Amino acid sequence: MSADRPTLAQLRAVVQKGRHREIGNWLARRVARPSAVYGTWAAVRWGASAHQVTSAALLAGLAGAAAVATGDRRGFAVGVGFLWLAFWLDHVDGQVARWRGSASLDGVYFDYLMHHVQNMAVGFALGFGLAVRTGEVAWAAAGFAIAVGWALLGLHNDCRYKAFVQRLKSTARSYRVDGGSGGRPAPPPGWPRRGLGVLTYPAYKACEPHVVLLGLTGVAGLAAVAPAAWDASWRGGVATMAVLAPFLAAARVHRAIVRGATEAEFRAWFRPLDAGADVASGHRPLDAAVADDVSTGAVHRAVEAA
Repeated sequence: MSADRPTLAQLRAVVQKGRHREIGNWLARRVARPSAVYGTWAAVRWGASAHQVTSAALLAGLAGAAAVATGDRRGFAVGVGFLWLAFWLDHVDGQVARWRGSASLDGVYFDYLMHHVQNMAVGFALGFGLAVRTGEVAWAAAGFAIAVGWALLGLHNDCRYKAFVQRLKSTARSYRVDGGSGGRPAPPPGWPRRGLGVLTYPAYKACEPHVVLLGLTGVAGLAAVAPAAWDASWRGGVATMAVLAPFLAAARVHRAIVRGATEAEFRAWFRPLDAGADVASGHRPLDAAVADDVSTGAVHRAVEAA
């Protein structure tokens, strides 16, 4: 077997994630991951690295956002096409990394960064395109609200894990890492049949990138056959998302803080090995490096101020 000229069968045996048919959204499970093997086949033969494929995905996403921002029917359709390319390449890069044995935290970091940049660009472009089309600046503000809402929804987990690292860097304690204790990837849960989740589940789903992409595809289809309906759908979608995304993001952050979700997940992942008490001041920065930085009013780490 040549590492630079694998067959499709050889790639399929190596490049897919474990449980790739179960974990993740259905568009990734049923469409993107299986078809990405063909892109991986081409990328490996061309000598492309995983980082180069991620860069291509980022460029495609930004090109899609720029095309949507023109406010033109043809530009909108072309932009959605670029966004599909970005979505597909986002699954190729990981497969290339697994084939080459180059998977690393640096690649994961770059991949997450690409997601955030693209989501913000697309969110703002949706409003800016309408501002260009109508001459009404308020649509640009709506695009900004969408970008902020999507960014906060995406950063919700990232900031929690940054808080984990900040604590680990500032403490002298030793911890045992219980892999998976804080939660492992699992098949997506179904729509709740009772409680507030009946309403919030579809609302959060509507903000997920793959659902947004499917919605934009439908709107792009209208651009080709029913221009008036396309314009009305675009306006309605942006107006709705400009309210929905920031509201859901604020609600998720508020709930996490009120419930102490970050502390609870940290305790699930990291178990202290030493019996000694780890103390910190309520006024001490998490990254204070010396004992003199701890005030005489020291309290247990569980009530430290972030």
